[in-house]
Amino acid sequence: MKTTCLFLALASLAAAQPVRLSFCDGMTRIAREGTPPAAQTHTLHAARGEWEPLQIIVSATPAQLKNLEAVATGIAKRDSDVLLPAPQVLRVHYVRVSQSTPMAPLPPGDYPDALVPLDLPAQDILGDKVVNQPFWVDVFVPYTAEAGAYTGEVRFKLGDGATHTAAYTLKVWDFDLPVVPKLRSSIMTTTRRIAEVHGLAYNGGVPSLTHLGLMNAYYDLLAEHRLSVDQIHGSYPDAATGKLDEDKVERALRKHLLHRHASTIGVPIWPEWPFADPLGKDREAAMSYVAQWMRLLAKIRCESRGYVIMGDLDEPNDAAAYEKVRRWGEFFNEVEKKHGMRVPLLITEQPAPEKAAWGSLHGLVDIWVPHFSEVWKDMEWAGGMRDIAKRREAGDEVWGYAALVQMPNEWEERQGRPKQLQASFPPVWALDYPPMAHRIMGWLFPKHGITGFTYWDTLYAAEGVDVWQDAGTFKAPDGAVYNGDGSFIYPATEQRHGRHAPVASMRLKWLREAVEDYDFLMLAQQLGLEEETQRVVSSFARGFGDWDNNIGSLMEARQQLGAMIEAAHHRKQTAAVGKGAAP
Repeated sequence: MKTTCLFLALASLAAAQPVRLSFCDGMTRIAREGTPPAAQTHTLHAARGEWEPLQIIVSATPAQLKNLEAVATGIAKRDSDVLLPAPQVLRVHYVRVSQSTPMAPLPPGDYPDALVPLDLPAQDILGDKVVNQPFWVDVFVPYTAEAGAYTGEVRFKLGDGATHTAAYTLKVWDFDLPVVPKLRSSIMTTTRRIAEVHGLAYNGGVPSLTHLGLMNAYYDLLAEHRLSVDQIHGSYPDAATGKLDEDKVERALRKHLLHRHASTIGVPIWPEWPFADPLGKDREAAMSYVAQWMRLLAKIRCESRGYVIMGDLDEPNDAAAYEKVRRWGEFFNEVEKKHGMRVPLLITEQPAPEKAAWGSLHGLVDIWVPHFSEVWKDMEWAGGMRDIAKRREAGDEVWGYAALVQMPNEWEERQGRPKQLQASFPPVWALDYPPMAHRIMGWLFPKHGITGFTYWDTLYAAEGVDVWQDAGTFKAPDGAVYNGDGSFIYPATEQRHGRHAPVASMRLKWLREAVEDYDFLMLAQQLGLEEETQRVVSSFARGFGDWDNNIGSLMEARQQLGAMIEAAHHRKQTAAVGKGAAP
């Protein structure tokens, strides 16, 4: 009996622990255990059309957190009856890094990453010690919002019935982000992989209604994060005949480009689909098909957003691969000549081949996508050839991409061959790397005229890896593990979570923030603020091999940039009114 009473007393003591609420920004990762942030309030700044996050951390015992409810109110304008929509509130879920990514600056452990909708099951938390449970609050400012100060609240109700309220401030700047992001992107999320991770049957034919609904949910999620999937299933030709149903494809393109506001869309063509021999006996038919598809883009005035990406041409690395790219480049050049439709070919490769004997791709590739490390080597290393600048001068586009951990020998020598990467390295998108490594690209791209980026998958996981528990998604033949590589979206399934749904990661949010940062820089450029902008950017982001891992500097730079854009926007409006134009 004494043992039972002692247990009940301890349980009662644990349950009686005071609950604490605190705040932090969206770039800070909160450990499950330990001292939470001290901030008791938080202020956001955002333009119209922008997403801006904050985190509210509930520090309590697992028993108190069990069955916790969170409800966000509408965001009220001070001294007004104006009300903005309530933000999305998502529960932060932790995953385990057991083996570090090569050269990772951060240690193994549990990392906050998945952002789970509140109607999905919560992660089990063991023990009776006080722990931290962050909630991600995603605020969107509608284009109809008035500038000024607003207040929002998130109300928490614990399992024991106790309630707590966290209030924050939103200051809306008086300018708009572009509806279509200025930074172009191509993010691979395939029809087949969506079926696999959700346990749906798919043989390459017509997807089930459940499968189709899920694909659209993934496309929506990426577009909501100002990212563009590489291709959409609705724009595919008929699986049986290979013919385009123009009405169906046009509807799909309208939805994707005019409703989702995606920045790009890829032409659905591969080396052996929908034509068996597109470079040979099916050449004329394949060219007509590509031109027909591009005309549908032109019909809805989105032809500038179309391009071609083929995984089979990805990262050519020998003479045969270069020759294959040349043959396809010639094919699309012929389409342009015969049908009068521009068809840009995107290749993940730097403009200059690794070996001169492989030959040149100039005049055949329209969008070059070098790895971030190659951008440093070409444009920032003292021995670089500046080929990226030359291709831009020739009228080509240059994008960039991240994959694994690829440091040039020249960079490693310059840095003393470090065992861990701390800062000023070509950005790496692994979970056990700093959040800044995911976001810094938005500030670096304008320096070299880079206008987009690609990524190879959002749902990848090595065989046997449960992404909800294990961050080791990519396993190399040499035994190296790359945590989170190829995996930016978590698949919630009916069997495990009660319904099928794509679940965003914190890292996906950081990519969205990078795209919005780029939008800020482009707005400033359009307003003639190049000199002032450069001064702000150079305070922490000077190059792919010279940037500071300092969240405070980033936030301060963003504040300065927003205030500069708002002031310049007001000057422009005042000048227009002075000339008799509408404000």
